[in-house]
Amino acid sequence: MYKVLIVDDEPKVRNGLTKLIPAIDPEWSVVGQAKNGLEALEMVKRNMPDLVITDIRMPNMNGLDLLNVLKEYPLHVVILSGYGYFEYAKTAIRFGAFDYLLKPLKPDEVKDLLGRLKTEIRTPRTMPSAITSDFQYSKLWKDWLLGVEDAEEYMERLRGRLPADASAYRIIAVEIDDFEELVTEDQWGDRQLVLFAVRNIAYEILKGQPDLACFFLFAGGSHIYFLLVNEPCPQHVYESMIYEVRRWVKISISVGISGETKRFEQLTAVFAGAKEALLNKWIYGNGKVHDYNDLFFNGQRQSGYPSDLDTALIVSIREGQTGKAEELLKQFIESILKQNVTYQVFHKYCLQLLSSVVRFIYEKKIAGLVFQDAMKPYDLFHENFSADDYMKFMTKLIEASVSSAEWKKQQKHNRTLETAVGFIHQHYMKDLSLDDVSGHVRMSGSYFSSFFKQEMGMTFVEYVTQYRMDKAKVLMMDPDLKLYSIAQMVGYQDVKYFSRLFKKTEGVTPGEYRQFFYRKEEEDEK
Repeated sequence: MYKVLIVDDEPKVRNGLTKLIPAIDPEWSVVGQAKNGLEALEMVKRNMPDLVITDIRMPNMNGLDLLNVLKEYPLHVVILSGYGYFEYAKTAIRFGAFDYLLKPLKPDEVKDLLGRLKTEIRTPRTMPSAITSDFQYSKLWKDWLLGVEDAEEYMERLRGRLPADASAYRIIAVEIDDFEELVTEDQWGDRQLVLFAVRNIAYEILKGQPDLACFFLFAGGSHIYFLLVNEPCPQHVYESMIYEVRRWVKISISVGISGETKRFEQLTAVFAGAKEALLNKWIYGNGKVHDYNDLFFNGQRQSGYPSDLDTALIVSIREGQTGKAEELLKQFIESILKQNVTYQVFHKYCLQLLSSVVRFIYEKKIAGLVFQDAMKPYDLFHENFSADDYMKFMTKLIEASVSSAEWKKQQKHNRTLETAVGFIHQHYMKDLSLDDVSGHVRMSGSYFSSFFKQEMGMTFVEYVTQYRMDKAKVLMMDPDLKLYSIAQMVGYQDVKYFSRLFKKTEGVTPGEYRQFFYRKEEEDEK
């Protein structure tokens, strides 16, 4: 008897397969159902099935990450996929799945699959997944490299993960180009699925290089990071990563290569260098390799570069002062021209200032807004340009940067306000405090209090009180409800206190309001 575990967040699919499999092949029995990857792992440990059939898209742990973890177990995995995720299903086979089934399921295809599996099932899986082992440490790497508080204690533990002879370190940053636009398309949909596909193709290529020690660090946002130990990686390998990702899943990636360090404890600085190298994609375009050592502004500004104007201009953009930033831009250009520099130097200085603005855009995570339509920095630098051309382009870029930053800030405020108000509406009947709501939206109590009043035109207490009174007035329309019950239903245990608040906000007592309501109702009926 062969055992199978069904993993899908849709009960209809789980129950359907549970009935179908033993009906079409009695040698198979379903030993359990799980609605996500985390539940599935527990069931695998308890039941040790021969086969796991898992959906791709699920909460907590999706099917492709589950596939990664299950590589350490002597079992086979079949991926369930909707037509829109067909590319991921094919990628899953490349990285260890036995096969895939497309929804809606057809009994003949399931029967054929089970028959083929029985010829393979007794061949144990003995190859552990290196990336799975790395994945278990990704949270530690992420916290340490990003400088999270108290993460310094992870350093020695992480150092112990590396070869004893480790003497040189580099970090590779892979960025998925146009990530936010990509994950909204029906073909891909889920950001975790996109990250999985890119991560595993890149990892396979790096691991396939002889004499190259490679470790997956972590993935965050549109970025995936790897650590290379000792030997440098040839340029053609990075180009191969870009090519293979585009070939397999039709996604464009850019690669940033850090400088080298001999000291493990300096990896945080090296990590920053890999991210900085990636900024050049906004100048030279997507789908390329960018080496930190090739950046002409790598800590060495030329003596004539007007760095004070550069700094002041970025401060002005950050503060939303468009006019001042444009005036500083004009001063920047004039300062360079007064030096009678060569065109090559002029070009480099302009590139440096553009890089500073792009850095701001990148830090604020507004690149998708600023660089939409035709505004691409690398378009400007693919050709010669005059001071006037540069001035016009940078003026538009500054205006787009300021307006995009302000728009995003307002959108964030709107989302925060919606979240806070929604939380109040869900919990108004409880003993709700300002700290409860501010904690829910991750703000300090004092800042949230000011923010709420500014956005709503009333204090937090005034809003909650008014909302409760409005709910109470609706409940008072039911003559069978006692006043003390209504008070409790809107969050007040003391009916006298509730009555005082009602009188204060509505101008009448609850009893007077009810009398008025019923009297008005009688008059309307006449």
